[in-house]
Amino acid sequence: MTRNRPTPRMLLAVLLGFVLVLTGCSQIPRNSPVQSIALDGSGTDADGNVQFNLPGPTPDATPREIVEGFIEAGIAAQDDYKTARQFLDPKQGGVWKGSVRTLVYDARPSVIPGTNPNTFTIQMEVVSEVDAAGIMTELPAHTTRAVDVALEKVDGQWRISQLPDGIMLDKASFSHVFAPQTLYFYDVSYAYAVPDVRWFPTRTGVAAVMVEALLAGPAPYLENAVVSAFPPGSSLVRSSVPIESQRATVDLKSATFLDSTELSRQQMQQQLDLSLGGLGTVRSVVMTDEQSEVKIGPKDPDFQVAEVNAPVPDTQIGVLDKALYYLKGKSLRLVGGIGDISGYDPHLPAMSPQGNRYAFLNGSLTKLVAIDEEGRSSVVATGKDLVRPSMDAHGWTWTVDNSSTTSVLAVPEDTVLNGKVRPITAGWLERAKVSSLRVSRDGARALIVSSKDGETSVTISGILRDADGAPRGFAPPKRLYPEVPVTQAVWNSDVSVIVSATSTTEKVAAEEIGLTGTRVTYLPLLGMLDLSAGPGERRPVYAETKDKIYTRVGSSWHEMEILVRDLTYPG
Repeated sequence: MTRNRPTPRMLLAVLLGFVLVLTGCSQIPRNSPVQSIALDGSGTDADGNVQFNLPGPTPDATPREIVEGFIEAGIAAQDDYKTARQFLDPKQGGVWKGSVRTLVYDARPSVIPGTNPNTFTIQMEVVSEVDAAGIMTELPAHTTRAVDVALEKVDGQWRISQLPDGIMLDKASFSHVFAPQTLYFYDVSYAYAVPDVRWFPTRTGVAAVMVEALLAGPAPYLENAVVSAFPPGSSLVRSSVPIESQRATVDLKSATFLDSTELSRQQMQQQLDLSLGGLGTVRSVVMTDEQSEVKIGPKDPDFQVAEVNAPVPDTQIGVLDKALYYLKGKSLRLVGGIGDISGYDPHLPAMSPQGNRYAFLNGSLTKLVAIDEEGRSSVVATGKDLVRPSMDAHGWTWTVDNSSTTSVLAVPEDTVLNGKVRPITAGWLERAKVSSLRVSRDGARALIVSSKDGETSVTISGILRDADGAPRGFAPPKRLYPEVPVTQAVWNSDVSVIVSATSTTEKVAAEEIGLTGTRVTYLPLLGMLDLSAGPGERRPVYAETKDKIYTRVGSSWHEMEILVRDLTYPG
């Protein structure tokens, strides 16, 4: 991810914003607020990252002031949190690890005296947590955390003697101290690069942290759903990735290459190029085997250039007069080469991102109908209150049977060769009502909207497949927390989704959520029933009401003259 070098005006704005955050009004009851401390200046490191220079403990500071100073020192990540360590006694200062965990809080923490002398509990309302591998876990609103600390006197000065690893940052400061970086893994076919967004402090040495995280493997919601070209146990010779003249050198232990082939080395190289290429300081990457450069030969015949944010075709499919139609721009055209499907009363169609295959539901949402390359239609799955089908890059068609147990149904392209419908269960979906399921363009992730016991969840879960691409399960889900009501969700890019509710009578606001931390709420649209979006440059976002189709232009919705319903991009 490229970041511009901050100007003096930008630095001043950052510092003023930080002070305002620290001195703002609290929303959590407490005995004593964390007070702001004066900043004695800031600067940038060699990579242009903002560096905060905070003072250490003042002489004869009280125990509470030491705790409050430690909390505020979490913003200064340089030199492995050197300033924060000054608030610890020598023993803790030598073993405490600031990068193990970052708690991001929304309102200032309360520092409350503990039951024992010279102990305190730091209470805070947290919005997210970031672990040592940069994996962010968003948390439900009003989630609280408590951190216990104890203090002792060292040479007549109070210092923290007991505390857990990790730092605490307010939400506004977090965006200045941490930045999202995208690691890349592969889908099972190695045709697509699957993003894994992590959050790391913006400081010198971030390239090494990124490579170590890449070698350690994907985040839990992608585990066993994506693959890495690096074998298990791969590691750097030392925790360093030098960058000279925008050339990063990744020195790996020899065991990494022990059973490697020319193909696997090329895939390793590509994975590093994609992952480190997001850093503005890196233009090329060289791999070394314990300081000996790994020579990459001519492209292996089986090597594929992995697609990043693979676009969907720009032609949508919809329903008009009980037939399927293509919509491209303002051009509407009947899908040819298929038989009469009006008897099914087609609803909610889908189109394969590759080839000429289609699927749709019947009018009662009890039958999934597939249309093969020859234009032949057949019922391939049945159920109750089926959800709109989604067709993935591996040839599988997905829907959900909202029966009493709730099963995800996957149907292969060739039912003769690969069998008929395959139920796929997931414990977290058991007895849930699923209203939306969309498979990502890379085929590695499912975006699911479900509700259970009155609570709606929007999740992304890796799709577990065998070597042939056949689905067999889901990885533990990553949960998103939209700020608008939700019943449907679509992919907008490989790292962003759009969610909304549906209503025939109320105004509905859609929200675009980026896995890199961005959020955009669209202007409400009266009676929104459907959304259509897809990865790719200039792919307009479409919305549908009972009587009209709209496209999003800027922050507004523009009415179209064409009347076709149930529009969707391929996928």
